[in-house]
Amino acid sequence: MTKDPLAEIGWPEPAVPSARASKLIRESVTRDLKPDRGLSAGVRLLLSVAASAGVVFAALLLSGSSKRMEGALLGAVGWGIVQGAVLFLGLSRPPGRRVPRVARLVVLAVVIAAFFVYLGFAGSQLLPVGEFLGAEAHRHAAMGCAIQAVAWGALASGGVLLFWRRTDPLSPGVSGAIAGLAGGLAGAVAIGLACPSGETWHLWVGHGLVVVGLSLAGWFVGRKSFAP
Repeated sequence: MTKDPLAEIGWPEPAVPSARASKLIRESVTRDLKPDRGLSAGVRLLLSVAASAGVVFAALLLSGSSKRMEGALLGAVGWGIVQGAVLFLGLSRPPGRRVPRVARLVVLAVVIAAFFVYLGFAGSQLLPVGEFLGAEAHRHAAMGCAIQAVAWGALASGGVLLFWRRTDPLSPGVSGAIAGLAGGLAGAVAIGLACPSGETWHLWVGHGLVVVGLSLAGWFVGRKSFAP
């Protein structure tokens, strides 16, 4: 086997620009750079709450009268306060100084569970599950509420994701789930203002599952949206 005579020849060292050339390069690439300060955490928080409140207000304007309207309005105010608290705890502090990841996941789970409990107390009738699933009218009504709640919730979640984008390099999925939770609560509360049904399974399926679904969707979207 013939030995390659060039095999042992070393690679030449790359040329290093002179000090003057390096200085000119740095001046050229940094000439038009300006400091860019993003929105403060307080402003982002206010915009997020405003987006959710706007969604609920729009749904209130478009909704017809409902026998449950008075109770739904009280619930909307209460869950608006909960949503603001979750956003404050979960997103307002800078990365590395936020509530630990596990604690934020616990808050996420507790709020979702509490919302289902709230819907259970808000319901005025609980049909047997077989009767609820077996009746086409019940299924269609729950599906109609779910579709509208997802639409309203997606608007609110999109606003939160937009206002907080690129702010969490450490746990973007968790932050995205919190954004989805906030939007899900807004969507479920918004549809609750118009929905006349007080059947508990309807509330759990047509309203509550939307909060779970948008939280999961926020997890996956947030992994890209919240990452720098």
